Amino acid sequence: MKRIIVASLAAALAVSSAVALPATIKIGAAETLTGDNSSYGISIKKGLELALQEINGSKFLGSSKIDLIVMDEKADKQEGISVFNKLINDEKVSLIIGPTLSSTAFAADPVAQQAGVPVLGTSTTASGITDMGDFIFRDSLPQSAVIPGTINKVVAKYGVKKAALLYESTNEYSKSEAGVFKSALEQAGVQLVGSESYQKGDSDFRTQLQKLSQKRPDLYVFASLIGEAVPVLQQAREIGITQPIVGGNGFNNPAVIKNGGDAAEGLIIGASWSITNDDPKSVAFVKAYNAKYGNNPDQFAAQAYTGLWLVATAIKNAGSADRVAIKNALGAIRDIDTALGKFSFDDHRDPHHENAVVVVKNGAYVLFK
Repeated sequence: MKRIIVASLAAALAVSSAVALPATIKIGAAETLTGDNSSYGISIKKGLELALQEINGSKFLGSSKIDLIVMDEKADKQEGISVFNKLINDEKVSLIIGPTLSSTAFAADPVAQQAGVPVLGTSTTASGITDMGDFIFRDSLPQSAVIPGTINKVVAKYGVKKAALLYESTNEYSKSEAGVFKSALEQAGVQLVGSESYQKGDSDFRTQLQKLSQKRPDLYVFASLIGEAVPVLQQAREIGITQPIVGGNGFNNPAVIKNGGDAAEGLIIGASWSITNDDPKSVAFVKAYNAKYGNNPDQFAAQAYTGLWLVATAIKNAGSADRVAIKNALGAIRDIDTALGKFSFDDHRDPHHENAVVVVKNGAYVLFK
């Protein structure tokens, strides 16, 4: 009798859970779609739209479908706050993906935390992102999980003893990344012989680069967003810098190769995902992306694609579009196969999966060996 009662209760709960999932589930996305950093946001949007097509097309959530509402936060803090408020209060979304840049996230994420709306960053890597609250997640590996291993591999290959650093001083992401670079170099036994900075919108970096080159470093490390990444590389090569260059996460963008040309050759980057990944989920993602858009995806598209699948998985596991239920289900994700590899959220809502180190060779990113 007890077994029958338990079985009946389980069946009732299953029916209740299925009924609780609405026909349409609104998910918001706040991304940088215009301006200097729009190449990141556009890649993210494409990754999200591909995942949306697959999730809804495969009836992953049964008869329910995700309605993805994408808004441009313009890489602006106040615009980010405004977009979050619109998504939360007007659109009444169950979760927000984004923002694109860490600086915007530091302004906007607290709005969602206060409202009890889960946020999943797919490109935010600065230290302190998930410290903003228990509703804040990210599937983008933090700088501290990527940079030390990258530095260690470069130091081991080239026998680096001295390094120089250039970074943007007016952006939270770049400042955070610069700090991680300094720590990683120190841990690797490398002397930082020079550090120079610039401000957003600067276009001439020759003075800073000349000062650094006079220190005769074996390695240069640059923390820049896409707007300055290309001219930094080009001007470094122009003044005769031939030593290895390690770029931060902001350099991991096809536009760096396309617009940087020969100056980008040899650039080394720590990456959370590489197109060379032969994991079946990654291979399938690349094939589907190519079929839809006619070109290869980058890391930002891969993280966004994975991000929406993580959200859909959380909704399915929760059997609910309730914000708290999704938050709890996201936090419980462990060891699932994704385009990024075997994926888990840790207890601090940061991602755990393998990363890669890539180098630009013959106009393409290949594994650094």
